[in-house]
Amino acid sequence: MTKFVVVEGRALKQAMKIVAAIIERRNTIPVLNCVRITHSDAGLRISGTDLDLEATVDLDVIDGAGGEWSACINASVLAGIARVAGTMNVRIERSDNDLKGTITLGDGAAFYEIETVSETDYPEIGGERGELIEAFTNGMFAATLDKVKWCISTEETRYYLNGVAWHVTAKDRRFVATDGHRMAICQYAKEGGQEGTRIIPRKTVRIVTEHLAGKDVKLFAVEPGKIDIVSPGVTIRAKLIDGTYPDYARVLPNRHDFTFDLKRDEIIAAIDQATAIGGDRTTAIKFSNVDGRAMIERRSADFGSAKVKTSTAWPDGKEQPAAFAFNSRYLREVASNCQGAITLRMIDHGSPFSIHDEDATMTRVLMPMRA
Repeated sequence: MTKFVVVEGRALKQAMKIVAAIIERRNTIPVLNCVRITHSDAGLRISGTDLDLEATVDLDVIDGAGGEWSACINASVLAGIARVAGTMNVRIERSDNDLKGTITLGDGAAFYEIETVSETDYPEIGGERGELIEAFTNGMFAATLDKVKWCISTEETRYYLNGVAWHVTAKDRRFVATDGHRMAICQYAKEGGQEGTRIIPRKTVRIVTEHLAGKDVKLFAVEPGKIDIVSPGVTIRAKLIDGTYPDYARVLPNRHDFTFDLKRDEIIAAIDQATAIGGDRTTAIKFSNVDGRAMIERRSADFGSAKVKTSTAWPDGKEQPAAFAFNSRYLREVASNCQGAITLRMIDHGSPFSIHDEDATMTRVLMPMRA
């Protein structure tokens, strides 16, 4: 019996965008370069994995035969064919006799002979799906992760910071990311639940924010140490980071003695102007008081100095804050991720600064540098 399936080219292209994003380009195990397609009465299922993360996309079929069957096809090959298919249908046919297959576009407009890999070698991330943890509507899961992901650490030695901490307390629910120098906290719900912390890996966060934006999502526990992220037609199973997230609340300022009101676009422009000399945009920039206004200064041993005036008022009164400094790149990233007016809150020049904007769910923390 001929084993084949016909799907719409545009639908296959969208499915491959998600699945191919999971697969690492440099694999020594041939099957990990492949996607597995599975045909059944329910439709066509396409899966891809890197052994820590697995994506499955369900597609409606236009036609098909052969009962339930599977084939493993090189991901870049199938993605490339889907990309050029346009509005044409794509017919994938599997031979019973060997590991060869064919793909046809439209009514024979293009014909491909391809090598396949034995589907018996295809690995799966095992685990039985458990209880529903939480449901997000209208793309809120991806949007909320997007608010904090820029603070995820890339330092492998502290692997437990290489993701977003999903922290549920008795009072609220939060997503937290930090690299030890800056931190972003999104308190997305003021209703608590069963207390606990799960660390969602950086790659999983990227896949969700890029490919599940605007989608309803349900999250299910999968034991041990995994999670299912389920959206209509798409399931992402991810291993969570096995580690203890640090007690980030210890560095949250519990008061502030001075406040600076910053204009977002102005402060970004001022940072760019101050770091225009020397080419190194990661050195310290200093804030100091000049005629009642905050001035940004950057010094370079090789290229000289830069001073940029801002309209930000320096706090007046008997007690005035000392000059302080930040890593210029970190401050620019914080400002770029803020909305509207920015409020910088300070205890003293050596303590963590908290940064707030028009988004009441967000708290950002930035560690100062030596001025």
